[in-house]
Amino acid sequence: MAGIGFKLQKLLTGDDYTSSVKAFGFSTLITAGPFLITVLLVIFIQVVSRNNLTELGVAYLQSLITYCFAFSLITVGPSYLVLTRYVADEYYRGHVTSFSASFFSAFTLNLLVWGPWVFWYFSGLSVGWEMRLAAFCLYALAVGIWLAMVFLSAAHDYWAVSKAFLWGLLVSLFASWFFGRQMSLPGYFLGFVLGQAVVFLSLVATLLKEFGYWEPRDHNWLRYFKLYPRLAGIGFFYNLGIWVDKFIFWASPEGDWLDGRLRYCPIYDSPMFFAYLSIIPSLVYFFLLIETDFFFKYHDYYSAIQDQEGLAVLERRRQGIVRSLNYNLSRVVTVQGMCSVAMLILVPWIVTLVRMDPLQMSVLRLGLFAAFCQAGALILQNILLYFDHQPEALKVTALFCLLNAVLTNLSVQYGLPAFGYGYGLACMAAMGLAAYYMIDRVHHLHYWTFIRQPFPDPVVVMDEQDSEI
Repeated sequence: MAGIGFKLQKLLTGDDYTSSVKAFGFSTLITAGPFLITVLLVIFIQVVSRNNLTELGVAYLQSLITYCFAFSLITVGPSYLVLTRYVADEYYRGHVTSFSASFFSAFTLNLLVWGPWVFWYFSGLSVGWEMRLAAFCLYALAVGIWLAMVFLSAAHDYWAVSKAFLWGLLVSLFASWFFGRQMSLPGYFLGFVLGQAVVFLSLVATLLKEFGYWEPRDHNWLRYFKLYPRLAGIGFFYNLGIWVDKFIFWASPEGDWLDGRLRYCPIYDSPMFFAYLSIIPSLVYFFLLIETDFFFKYHDYYSAIQDQEGLAVLERRRQGIVRSLNYNLSRVVTVQGMCSVAMLILVPWIVTLVRMDPLQMSVLRLGLFAAFCQAGALILQNILLYFDHQPEALKVTALFCLLNAVLTNLSVQYGLPAFGYGYGLACMAAMGLAAYYMIDRVHHLHYWTFIRQPFPDPVVVMDEQDSEI
């Protein structure tokens, strides 16, 4: 927000329509780059691999990519928000020269802690060692991309970050086509991994160019685990919550074996895959507008406190925050609502276009509703974290994760008509709880701001008579 968001906001305020198009285009790449690359590559492979890859082979490729990203998100989750807070504090202090060293520290430690377990899991695949090693490399590259984007959020060169994803997409498409013709399934997967390697190396190069590289490692960010343990819990529960319903369906009788270490559930996976596409507009809009426009109102309020302004000034600033949230959130809901409704109407056409089973239409409809609620919960949770309401955000993510696991397990037992209800109800409950906390905390912003300040203990001054006693 502090770097890329402000630069894109300036681009958005240009006088011509091309400026707005550029701003939204860059924001889309930065917000959903890896996801878009994966979607476009899978569609591309389905088109060009009809002669040398079966439908089961496409499913294997998509599942292996999914497992790599799932493992990367869950394992990097505990350190993701902790690092985000560290970057924000260091940026505020002007200590940006440590960012490169901190990135390499976080990347190395995450691989040392989680890498052996992931490597063990992929080593049990029945394919050749070239694909097993490529799967682990994809996991490692994904971890590096998530971590690099934390630090690059403070950068100002949005074009360099966008080019990283564009070059990665082009390399993935060309390399998958070239190697897929020679090696079939391993070639398509290797091509995708090479594209992700281009993204990772480009992001690291941008990081080094932006912030320099003054020392090999900087482990100071680790102390933030002790300072902000709830942030680690939020990152873990949120990312686990995203995937727990998929894990349950994969392990259920509805799932099928693709490999000794790979299960998938085609009746559930494909609809949810396309449902997630529907929430890209709201995430892009939030990143581009709310995190910049809202921040100015947020900054004005706390600047008034530092300037020791009166209560009347603080109340005006608080009302500015409320107006900004009402205006921008209503716009996000409108944009996302239009996209979700349009996709709901087009569900039969989408099912026919991507060759899904007609039985999957109900799951796709529920997935679209659930994704809408999940986007809302994520946006509201981020607003809570702006005001440093970490306990509330932790409760929201823990509720989402727990309900998704419990209700999805129940939906599997009830059969196809209930598929998707577990995820949908969990997202709706999380969004409701997040909305309750956000409304209450913003309404009583003065109270919650001052009640949590570390006021010193009062100093007792004794007079001469007290001292004699």
